[in-house]
Amino acid sequence: MDPRIERVVLILADISGYTRFMLANQTALVHGQMVITKLLEAIIREVEIPLEVKEIEGDAVFLYAIKPDDEAAWKETRRLIGRKLVSFFEAFARGILAGSEFALCSCPSCQNIDQLKLKIVVHSGEAVFHKVGRFSDLSGVDVILAHRLLKNSIPSDEYVLMTEPAYRDIEFPTEVEVTRGEEHYEGFGSIRTYTYLTEGASAPGPAAVERLYANRGRAFATGLRMLAKGYFGQIPVLLSRRPKGHYRDLGELPVRPLARAAIALRAIVLAPLLIPLGVGVQAYRVLARSTLSARRRRA
Repeated sequence: MDPRIERVVLILADISGYTRFMLANQTALVHGQMVITKLLEAIIREVEIPLEVKEIEGDAVFLYAIKPDDEAAWKETRRLIGRKLVSFFEAFARGILAGSEFALCSCPSCQNIDQLKLKIVVHSGEAVFHKVGRFSDLSGVDVILAHRLLKNSIPSDEYVLMTEPAYRDIEFPTEVEVTRGEEHYEGFGSIRTYTYLTEGASAPGPAAVERLYANRGRAFATGLRMLAKGYFGQIPVLLSRRPKGHYRDLGELPVRPLARAAIALRAIVLAPLLIPLGVGVQAYRVLARSTLSARRRRA
């Protein structure tokens, strides 16, 4: 593929509190990364063309949309981006809810899922599309600026930060209140920004809990999947010297091979005892919560 320049909208959806969350307890690193992975997957499931995922960058999803030349197509793209920015927060909140409601493990990672928040950076500009070997890449000054904007002066962990070009390019489904500001970066100078504070968007409300337990079978199945992953999903990861795939970041953290093996062994030994107990607890929680939800609806 010959290098080509395209006009693009760049989006970085970043999980706030990732480092603090992962370092809370080193013995819970695998569960912590599993939580982060599920939340990133929840965001990715919301992506649809013309938005595309460029890559996963640790605790962030890097997306882009190429600006079409057709005016009608561009109007629809602007609307879709606005809708998706909102839906990313909704998907993240659902992931936080599921993780919090069905956490049967007592490790710090599983018990503190609700501390994680979502922040999104959006910038419009140009990017160079090219290949390095067999890999496609996206580069350019505007790509660098979008990543620099993740380090900013906003005193919040939940927001959509847009540069002036991005703000002009986005059409939200409803009117949103934004705050004007400026960020300063070496080499870029002063960057005018518009910030949409979304505090509370990552916290699922009572209505979301009601919907979750409205279908008992679905809630029970969700709990069992999380239970199985919590006990068995960590074993191959811990036994490997350098985890692969979504767990590759764990290879950079200071966990000795002996500690990995010990945690994996603990999971193997305790699973036959704790899995039946977990199934029973999960069934009780689903029945209790769904019964309470039904009473509330009747009231």
